[in-house]
Amino acid sequence: MVRVVWAEPAISDLEEVYGFIARDSRKYARLTIERITGVVQRLADFPELGEVLREFAHRRYRQIVVGSYRVIYRADPERDRLLILAVVHSRRDLPPVLENR
Repeated sequence: MVRVVWAEPAISDLEEVYGFIARDSRKYARLTIERITGVVQRLADFPELGEVLREFAHRRYRQIVVGSYRVIYRADPERDRLLILAVVHSRRDLPPVLENR
C-alpha cells in the first residue's frame, strides 16, 4: 500500500465540488465527497487502477472517474506515494487545468 497525498490544488478542487453541490443539497455534496475520497483510498492499494491520460502520457498521469468527476493522479514509486493532482468535472477541458499544477 502506498501513501496517498493530496496536492493543495486538489484539496481546493474538492472544496469547490462540495460548495457547488451543497447549494442544492448538503447531503448529496457530502455523499459525493465521501465517494470520491473512498475511491482515492482504494488507489492506495491499486495505484494502476485508473487509466493513463493520453493528453499527459509523458507525465505518467492517470485518472479514475467517480460519477461526473475525474480524479487526476500520479504514482510516485520512489517516494512510495500516490499524488492526487486534481478533481475536475468531466466536462472541463483538462489541459488548461493541469498545466500549472
